Amino acid sequence: MFKITLISLLAVFFQLFDLSYSQTSSYSPVVIGLPSFTKECLYYDLYNDEDALVVSYQVLTGGNFEIDFEITSPDGSALISEKQKKYSDFVLKSFGPGQYSFCFSNSYGTAMKKVEVTIEPDKSMESLNQNTEEKPEEVVANHAIEEIDRNLSKITKLMNYLRAREWRNKSTVESTSSRVVWFSIVIMGLTLTISVCQTLYVQFFFSERSRGFV
Repeated sequence: MFKITLISLLAVFFQLFDLSYSQTSSYSPVVIGLPSFTKECLYYDLYNDEDALVVSYQVLTGGNFEIDFEITSPDGSALISEKQKKYSDFVLKSFGPGQYSFCFSNSYGTAMKKVEVTIEPDKSMESLNQNTEEKPEEVVANHAIEEIDRNLSKITKLMNYLRAREWRNKSTVESTSSRVVWFSIVIMGLTLTISVCQTLYVQFFFSERSRGFV
């Protein structure tokens, strides 16, 4: 009897986990490339005043990892404007139905930058809009799903942060290695040039001395 109950609980748990994971993973990050002094925009439609979006982005590669970010409402007014940011994470509430634009600008340095962007509906707002008249077992199941979803969101954000740090460190190492290589080539060229000049000078000096003795 105990084994049957345990198996049933495990089955329910995995069903809840699969449901939560499917809801969480339905929105994948978008990676965009920003050449120097360019601007790229993403667009998202909101249909009522109760909607809200979770917006997050982080610069993965490129120079000093700094970009400009701006959100524009359907009427054309700027809602959020950030300068020289490496990453950001916030909730945007609706300012009326329509199309919202999320624009990224690379105005710092000449390197191409790679930005990872995630835009998804705020699930907490969706849960508030649901019907509160539920059975006790449905309430428990929904709470379990929400708890799993929150934990998965925390894990996903932590993994995204660690991946972004890995990308930045890799970009820094590659840039440093390239600079070291070119610096070594320049040093070798200067050493070779100085050696040739010294050899020619000594040869010229002794040739002039030998002519003087003759």
